[in-house]
This record gives sequence, structure tokens and C-alpha cells, in this order.
Amino acid sequence: MANRHTAGCASAASFMLCAQPCAAQNRALTLDLDEPIQVEANGTSLEIALDTGGVNRLTLHPQTAAGLEADRAPAEMYGKGRLRIGLTRILNGRVRVRDLTIEGVPYRARVLWFEGASGGAGDGSVGPFAIPFDHIAIRLGGTSTETYTFPLIGGFNRAAGARFTHDGGEMLVKFAVEESGDYPVASAAAGAAIAAAYDGVATGKFWGEHIAFGIYRPVQLVRLGRPLVIGPFRFDEIAVRVRARVDGSGSGDQIPPPPRDWDPSGMVVIMLTQKGPPPVFSFRIPRPVLLRWNQLEYIKSAKEIRLSC
Repeated sequence: MANRHTAGCASAASFMLCAQPCAAQNRALTLDLDEPIQVEANGTSLEIALDTGGVNRLTLHPQTAAGLEADRAPAEMYGKGRLRIGLTRILNGRVRVRDLTIEGVPYRARVLWFEGASGGAGDGSVGPFAIPFDHIAIRLGGTSTETYTFPLIGGFNRAAGARFTHDGGEMLVKFAVEESGDYPVASAAAGAAIAAAYDGVATGKFWGEHIAFGIYRPVQLVRLGRPLVIGPFRFDEIAVRVRARVDGSGSGDQIPPPPRDWDPSGMVVIMLTQKGPPPVFSFRIPRPVLLRWNQLEYIKSAKEIRLSC
């Protein structure tokens, strides 16, 4: 597309299996919000969404994988993949090593697809660590004139985010341009820690929040007695995963209940046992919150996430 910008030179030397960020040095890619990444596989052109809040793998929608006949490859050329939320297996999938071209750069990587996954727009999705560019920028279109920098952590098979310490503990903060929810979403453990430190109270308002690949999990709205400040962000209300044994993102302490004069009939909290999975401490900031900013950047070599004008 005319407004896409890439920098750096491609060569056959950039072919790597599950290439590490060193293969991405001195290359930059800038995209508009919702602009797909152009990928070529076996002569077929694919449009892949950049998901900044998801797992860092190139994942095809099932129908795209079927169209490429990826599932008909010889047995020695593919393996099994499993989608887990926390420690619990959710979807079964397959993995195949493929020679690709991503925005003109040759790249060899494992490609995944999951049976029964709900596909979104385009042909699949990919995280910042799973493409051969060191510097990835997404134009958000906002008018903020400030710049904030966060320490980038993450890698293949994990989310890309920033380690953040608040008054109640530490958590991974993810900036998810693909998620359109009105509130940031905390895992159950992170939400309980935030509620305890910031005088939070559950409101009794529940809904389903998208987690990944069409999978939804229940969350509840929590109002904070004093704001949670993360860099330039200030949150008085957050969505918190309802506690459950299903996965680590649903494990954690209980949030204080609403006042006695509230109707408790809508309150559904699944109590944990000691056999539940270990808790995950994560906090996802969605697109509507990010849109005041002009640009979101991931700079792997500098280990930085940058929000800038």
C-alpha cells in the first residue's frame, strides 16, 4: 500500500527457523491501524493482521490453512500445536515450517493453525516478535504531543508487553490494538491485587470479553477508590476476569464484593481450590484507550515500547 514504509535490505541470510530478534536488526516496518502485513506463502499472497496483544506466532485462520493445503503436507513436515489460555489446553492445532516472504523479506518460520478457531478478517494474525523487523510502528491517528517509553519483554510463544510495578504488585501490561473493548482487562490475580491496593469494589456488572481466536471469558467491572496510573494512563474502572479453575488468567484472590445494599443476584464467583493453575498477572489496554496517541512502536533491539506523537 502507498502509505506503508519499510527500511533495510533483505537477503537470503535472513532465513531462520523461529528466527530470533537478531535476524531483524536494522529493519523497520510502519503500518496504519488495521493495515495488514503482506505475506507470501507458496506463491499465494496473504493478508495477516498485526496483533500486539496476542501470542507471538504467525497463526493462520483454518480456512486459509486449508486453502494452502497445509494440512496435506507429509507427516515429517508438520507437528502438533496447542492453544493454551494460562495452563489449560483450549484448542488443538497443527504446526508446519514454511518458507515465507514477509513484506519482501525472506523468512523461515513455524506457521500454526487451530481447528475450530474463529477466524477474523484477512488470513491470520501475528505478533511483533514473530516478524523479521526490529522496529515495528503502528500509526494510531491521535493528536497527543507526548512520548512515553516502557521496557519491552516477551518473545516467541509469549505476549509482548511491559513489566509494570504498581502499589499492589507486578504485572505484564499489553497494548492491544486489535481489541475494541471499552475497559482495560486484568487477569483475576492482577485485578484482585489492584483492587486490594486501590480500594477497588466489584460492581456486579458482567459481560464476555474476547481473549483469543474467538474465545470469550467472563469479566466483571471493578471500580477503584483511587486511580491506577500506568505511565500516561489513568484508570478509575477496569474489567477483571472472573475467577475460575479454567486457566491461570482466571486464578487469583477474590475481589471485595459490592456494598450490602447492592443486589447480589448477578454475582457469580467460582471458588478456587489449591489444585487450580498458578495465577497469571496481566493487564491489557485496548484500542479505544490507545487512540489518543499518534503511534505505538515496538523496538526489539532497544527493548522498548514507545507511545509517541
